[in-house]
Amino acid sequence: MRAILNTGRTIWQGQAIEAGKDLKLYVDAAAIVYMNPEMMRELGVREGDNVKVISEYGDVVVKVAETKEALPEDMIYIPMGPWANRVVRPNTDTTATPSFKNIPVEVIPADEEVLDMPTLMKKVYGKLGQI
Repeated sequence: MRAILNTGRTIWQGQAIEAGKDLKLYVDAAAIVYMNPEMMRELGVREGDNVKVISEYGDVVVKVAETKEALPEDMIYIPMGPWANRVVRPNTDTTATPSFKNIPVEVIPADEEVLDMPTLMKKVYGKLGQI
């Protein structure tokens, strides 16, 4: 299913950062995608299921969370963090900041597991501790 991805901060993601990015609390707060109930029905997923979000820049597996706020039917939201960074536009256009908004993506149900942050970083950047 095609969607538009927006990213941003959440209270839960902020609290989890303070606790520690290597904790399960951070994965639970940042490795999620908020969707409206209609999109969840169309995809055949429920809260807590895994989905893969795919953009032209990369892909990531995250858990589904039903949004409590109104989201346009075709919009999804991932809290800022390493999971969102896998699919956002890396070009900075002289701002030194990637584009975190309005990213066209494909969302599909996934059998793959959500990776914790150290494992995700290893997958993206190779063996930790090596340059």
